[in-house]
Amino acid sequence: MSDIYVWHYTLKSGGSLNAASMRSDHPGALIRVGDGFACLHPWPELGDPTLADHLLLLKNGGSSPLVSQALRCAAIDGEARRAGRSLFDAPVPESHWLVLPGDEPDEARKEGFSIAKIKVGQELAEVVERVMLWAGSGFRIRLDVNESLSMPAFLEFWASLRAVETSIDCIEDPTPWNRKQWSVLHESAIPVAVDRDLRTRFESGYTAVVKPAVSNWIPPESETFFVTSYMDHGVGQAWAAVEAARLASSSRGRQMREGGLLTHRCFESDDFFDRWSVKDCRLQSPGGTGLGFDDLLEGLPWKRLD
Repeated sequence: MSDIYVWHYTLKSGGSLNAASMRSDHPGALIRVGDGFACLHPWPELGDPTLADHLLLLKNGGSSPLVSQALRCAAIDGEARRAGRSLFDAPVPESHWLVLPGDEPDEARKEGFSIAKIKVGQELAEVVERVMLWAGSGFRIRLDVNESLSMPAFLEFWASLRAVETSIDCIEDPTPWNRKQWSVLHESAIPVAVDRDLRTRFESGYTAVVKPAVSNWIPPESETFFVTSYMDHGVGQAWAAVEAARLASSSRGRQMREGGLLTHRCFESDDFFDRWSVKDCRLQSPGGTGLGFDDLLEGLPWKRLD
């Protein structure tokens, strides 16, 4: 394998991005392998090894889900760059609107969005109020709990949404994973979605949240899924987008729902995020070969991983 080069970055968010993390600084690394690029952006709060651990694995030829996918990404990106070809050769699927503090339903509706994703934080009363506002404005609602609620707490939370439960599209990781408990929720017509450890946790009838940063696994034929980024760097976001476009144009496109590919809105702008534009709820190519960003990537102060 070619030498591996690394560039460290820190993304900055306006506040907590999920129920498991209170951070506003989010470190990660871009890697360069030959002609290809990829992103490593672990979330230790969600069970990932640290960035330092991932880089050590990469250096020593070890593996993890994120390392394996980053190397796969770099290989595909490098092949496209050598051919002078963009990986954005098919339309990126539509995305949901990720609701951030201060967002208003009218703003999202004017841009054509019909599905809103709401992160479930520690203040459940505020979450319920937000769900009522967006569901009452005609949006389908996706909720991301990140396993942060006990079963009793989740059931109480779900009961508080009874007036709008028909507007709930899915609920990601509603409680700490327990096969029997999740099965009971599903059998009770609660729309369970799973976005971690898909191979282990997915059951027929669930919705799978596929994250190319972590895995290229998709559920069996006829099962519903959608693709999201890993709330990572623009390069990682591009990888999620081109994988989503590939799947949407394949035979599995009929089972694919609107994705979650607009996560650049979660962070302060930077040179990479500034290349993104959104049209008709779809992320547009940043331009360039492979995953794009050619000039920005060539201008980074890469250091060999050793």
